[in-house]
Amino acid sequence: MKIAIVGTKGIPDLCRGFEKAAQFIALGLVQSGHEIHVYCSHNHSFQGSNWKGIKLIHIYDPEYNLGAIGKLLYDLNCYKNLRHHQFDLIMQFGASSSIWSWMLPKQTLLVTNIYSLEWKRGRYGILISKILQIAEWLAVRYSHSLISDSVFITKNLQGRYKREVTLIPQGIEPFSASTDDSLSDHQLIPFHYNLYVGSLDADCDLETILDGVVSSGSKKPFVIVGNCSGEFAENLKQKYSHHRQIKFLGSFYEPERLNQLRYYSDLYFCGNRSDGSMHLLLEAMAAGCAICALDNESNRSILGDDALYFSYSRDVAGHLISGKVKKINYKEMILRNLDKIYENHNWPTVINKYRQHFASLFPLVKFKVIHEEVLPLYQIDEC
Repeated sequence: MKIAIVGTKGIPDLCRGFEKAAQFIALGLVQSGHEIHVYCSHNHSFQGSNWKGIKLIHIYDPEYNLGAIGKLLYDLNCYKNLRHHQFDLIMQFGASSSIWSWMLPKQTLLVTNIYSLEWKRGRYGILISKILQIAEWLAVRYSHSLISDSVFITKNLQGRYKREVTLIPQGIEPFSASTDDSLSDHQLIPFHYNLYVGSLDADCDLETILDGVVSSGSKKPFVIVGNCSGEFAENLKQKYSHHRQIKFLGSFYEPERLNQLRYYSDLYFCGNRSDGSMHLLLEAMAAGCAICALDNESNRSILGDDALYFSYSRDVAGHLISGKVKKINYKEMILRNLDKIYENHNWPTVINKYRQHFASLFPLVKFKVIHEEVLPLYQIDEC
């Protein structure tokens, strides 16, 4: 079969959520003997036309100078190109691309993975939010099959649109703690700092978290990894500039470096109000973090009782001054989260679920199921 993957910035990419997912899924489908094409931004760091048997199509992407509108134009450029190929199936990541889905030939099957309610995110203005809401409706209207990677989004879509939505969890790579080399670069001591990794915008509840850090009186370093160039981020840096324990490190994407910071942290804070950053939460679980998450349905659907929760800054302060020790008080909680990653989010299992789902759409086409050994995740060091 000839399959196209759209809606990402391209592969190879081990840093961003959907790009990483596209990479693993594309490799799995190539192993099944299918012809896979992945659409990539024209300024992607890898400019080759073939990567490990996957054909790459580079398309002009004006997002770098037009922002969110540029992303929509990039999707338009991809769909214009799609019309010149005879694909059997198009795998679309995210609903935003669906604003142009009416352009596809009717005989081409469209499968859309809706990973979050993008139109609800506070980072967008009224116009872009409305366009994204329309795009979600069009994704439901024109897709032959819908996929979601979270229980919360699956239930939300089924409730609002009365459409069947297939739940296929995100895949996460296992991480084994090795050295703490990355900590010395930032003058950090293992298990003696708290951590936040993610976007610095109004959706992330970082201000609530940092207000709690300040009110707790804790002098333990609080480390923030994320893009600090936006207006909201600059305001946060200014507000907390007199609190030396709060350290803004900026953004970096090397998986090993991030996972070392996660593993050796004391508490890891997750404040996302939408499912757009769910991969960061799963990566924290896989890295053995003791997680303190914003108390909402989305986070609880993943973590259950295996996390601390906050709604207000006073909750954050209470957790920080509790005096509990990660490797003693939270050891069982961490191990249960590792079990969730191992059982539900290992890549061989996730890829086979995609193969099986595509096979249900094309019952006469063989989608080879690959039986691969799932490597166990690392064990928490004994105290």
